[in-house]
Amino acid sequence: MITGFPSPAQGYEQKGIDFNNILIKHPSATVVMKIESSNYISMGIYNGDILVIDRSKRITPNSLVVYESEGHFVLGRVYKIKKNPEQETIVTGAVTHVIHTVKEI
Repeated sequence: MITGFPSPAQGYEQKGIDFNNILIKHPSATVVMKIESSNYISMGIYNGDILVIDRSKRITPNSLVVYESEGHFVLGRVYKIKKNPEQETIVTGAVTHVIHTVKEI
């Protein structure tokens, strides 16, 4: 037997934050990549940051993308990609989010 009154807050419990729901729109087309370079500091992307890359997102000239160049993955804007006539440039996908860890000094 249950006695007493229900809590006035019952039914208003806050749901947890689902980062997959926030960061990933197309799960089957999404990959993550960790940056292991300090070449992208001018873009606000630091060594150790994690990129969320959507391979299904429509790419525009201003999209920040990961592409293959000379066997390495490179990060850059589409309009700045230097085309090598001897090699095909393969775009992996568009960067949708950058996860940055704040480091204590």
